[in-house]
Amino acid sequence: MIRQILFTAVGVVASVAAAWAQVQTVGDVSFAVPDGWTYQPGANFGAEVLKTDNRFWVIAVYSSMPSTGDANADFRAAWQRVVLAGPDYQGLPGYDPYNISASVGYPGKYYDGSSVKQTTYTRLYILEAGKTCVPVAFVAPNRGVLDGMEHTARAVVGSVRVAPLRASPIQYSIKVADLVGHWTSGIVNSIDYYNSAGQYRSNSLTAVRSDYTIAADGNYIYKFGGLMDNRMTNDDDSGVIELGGEFLTLKGHRHVTTYRFGNLQQALDGSTVLTLWPPVDMTKITPSRDSTYWTRSVKK
Repeated sequence: MIRQILFTAVGVVASVAAAWAQVQTVGDVSFAVPDGWTYQPGANFGAEVLKTDNRFWVIAVYSSMPSTGDANADFRAAWQRVVLAGPDYQGLPGYDPYNISASVGYPGKYYDGSSVKQTTYTRLYILEAGKTCVPVAFVAPNRGVLDGMEHTARAVVGSVRVAPLRASPIQYSIKVADLVGHWTSGIVNSIDYYNSAGQYRSNSLTAVRSDYTIAADGNYIYKFGGLMDNRMTNDDDSGVIELGGEFLTLKGHRHVTTYRFGNLQQALDGSTVLTLWPPVDMTKITPSRDSTYWTRSVKK
């Protein structure tokens, strides 16, 4: 099946039927197509393709399959269906797959593997959507190339919806009007410390929340509070939001903070999630480590 995905990717170059669209469907599964990527339908999957002179990335979303209720078992079945369907890969992963974290979509699992001849590298996701599950394959020539587009794969995986739900487009540009409302962001982190003999000594807890209320003219009010390393902390500020190119700057009276804008997506519960990164070159960003998420809840 991975070989079929690659044939589809190669066909995109010559096919005038290849489509550019924000949302596509495969059976009862819908999903977003990122800006700049080309969509090409396949047999029981839809492929999203990006190619440069000597590199390629393919994200393939498959038709749904019945869920056993065991995500690890579903992952193994999806690996058999997608990755082991052809001769390029052999065997199941030797470890349990990882949990998908910080996603706006369905929960699930993922794991990676390289082809026998080391010519392709695949990360397979299985998304648990109640009685069904959805495989998503992310393929590139090697691990380094694949990780360079991890942020895009995470956005596509988060966009997947099973009917009657419908996927929403991934928004890659913003205006101040898109930011109006009340946003929250939080971090919870607990660290246990042990001595050289392995005896427990102490715990450090961080649990903080940030609130941003943004008006239509770009002015905002910021409040921050919680525990930082077991100590109460709080802060507040106000100012104006400035947008420029790929960056969002909170220009406050006390603090100035700049982020790189990632994307804007709709979560499963209908809330809007804004993904932000440090203001550095994308080659220095690891989305799973460096992403900051703001959430705007649905108005009741």
